[in-house]
Amino acid sequence: MKLSTMTRRDLLRAAGAATLVAACAPAAQTGASAKPAGPTGTLTFLWGGDTDKLDPPAMTTQEGFIATTAIYEGLVRYKANSTDVEPALAERWDVSSAGLAYTFHLKSGVKFHDGTPLTAEAVAFTFDRSINKDNPLFKEAQSAGGFPFIDDYIGNVVAKVEATGPLDVRFTLRRKFSPLLSNLAIPPAYVISMDALKKFGSKINENPVGTGPFKFTEWKKDDHITVENFDGYWGQRAKLQKVIFQPVPEASVRALKIQRGEADIAWPFDPKDAPSLKGKADTDVLEQAGLNVNMAEFNLKKPQFQNKSLRQALNYAINKQELAEKLYSGAGVAAVGALPPTSWGFDSTLKGYPYDPEKAKSLLKDAGYTGDTITLDSYTIPRGYNPQGAKLAEAIQQYFQAVGVKSEIKTTEWTEYRKIRRQGQLNIAFGGWQADTGDPENFLGVFFYSKNQGGVNTSFYGTPEVDKLLEQANEETDVPKRKALFNQAERKIVDDAPWLFISHMKQQVAIRKRVQGFVLQPTYIYYFNNVSVS
Repeated sequence: MKLSTMTRRDLLRAAGAATLVAACAPAAQTGASAKPAGPTGTLTFLWGGDTDKLDPPAMTTQEGFIATTAIYEGLVRYKANSTDVEPALAERWDVSSAGLAYTFHLKSGVKFHDGTPLTAEAVAFTFDRSINKDNPLFKEAQSAGGFPFIDDYIGNVVAKVEATGPLDVRFTLRRKFSPLLSNLAIPPAYVISMDALKKFGSKINENPVGTGPFKFTEWKKDDHITVENFDGYWGQRAKLQKVIFQPVPEASVRALKIQRGEADIAWPFDPKDAPSLKGKADTDVLEQAGLNVNMAEFNLKKPQFQNKSLRQALNYAINKQELAEKLYSGAGVAAVGALPPTSWGFDSTLKGYPYDPEKAKSLLKDAGYTGDTITLDSYTIPRGYNPQGAKLAEAIQQYFQAVGVKSEIKTTEWTEYRKIRRQGQLNIAFGGWQADTGDPENFLGVFFYSKNQGGVNTSFYGTPEVDKLLEQANEETDVPKRKALFNQAERKIVDDAPWLFISHMKQQVAIRKRVQGFVLQPTYIYYFNNVSVS
């Protein structure tokens, strides 16, 4: 446990005003010559911390999502710089008139990295392993941590997946579910070699075998993941020979490595370093409005946080605009709810909790707060939705202190933090979300639907009213009607205040100009098929 001794003003000034160390001379660039016919070059991608897994349905980190997207593929995928779904391993699909059966027709001639063919049987085998709790491979996976989020995305609505022909696979749903195609475009739904699963079981995590443009070479924990060009890829062959994913915990060091030419792409990095990288001779910053949320969740299993007036008071105590402008150097947007302004479900009439310390004090009195110490549980590493890591908890502590609330900060290593948060062991737990899909369900459903408690829903929130609205929204296909239902649900959620609603961040990536073809994705799941280096 650590307690901050800095004032809030000092903390925000220090976080926002530091400058990046001057860059050393950049690495030499190759001359302008004709590109060879085959793949060439190595791209080094930096992130803040290593992934926990490389088994698609078992992963809980964005880093894992990025790495496995080079190795694996799903039935569908997202278009470049879009949340629109397009075919991938499936060339087309049919939906039954009742909306309860989706039949996917697979591309022919696709092979996994181990040389085995993609078949409907292999697809069904992948999904049965992750959603059928009677499957021996499902049971085996539980001893290695299981599939924490698979029910949130697929298992709660998909009853079974079965081959109906050599290249035809049918998903049978328990109820209509409009976001299904979007959910099948993300890593938990990637297709794994059936032969490899039979051979390795839960050890597929260390031996990933997919159909993607790159095949797995090596994973040295907390040092690097390496993937190499797959010459048997069914589509247009990737341009890079190799991609190396490397964890570098310090944001300033990641930015400096980009300046020095020691790496090609860094995500995330501290927004205060953007001026030192953007529009320079050899470096630049790619950015767009972010489809994300930065928050802290109340553990509603604990009696202390079952007091709605207390939760509302603590929301009013936070100056979200000050955090967005100073802690995040202008790269943040103050949150009014869970959905970011970039979501098509965003409710522009929602007011949220503007900074009002006097109202916070009044609500604290109504709540009967008597001066008990509140624990703020924080992670340490930077995230795309919070590149300042534990500094956010220190700033929140200062806001609480200003309205008379005592708090202590407890920090936990990132992997352990996620594990014990799902187990309901934390108090006010900082966290966030970078959208996996463009559907509002991917925020409101995964976080606030009662059946997802202990998965993504780690505030353990759930009410019959919100559950019904979310179910109606997911059964509806008319977008304006879905938006109205999501808006009703979010207004109820915000009033209940299961979170501290804090901010949304720009998506920012630092990049060397020698990199061509790298495209930002709203879902932060980057594709490397068309990327090259000069």
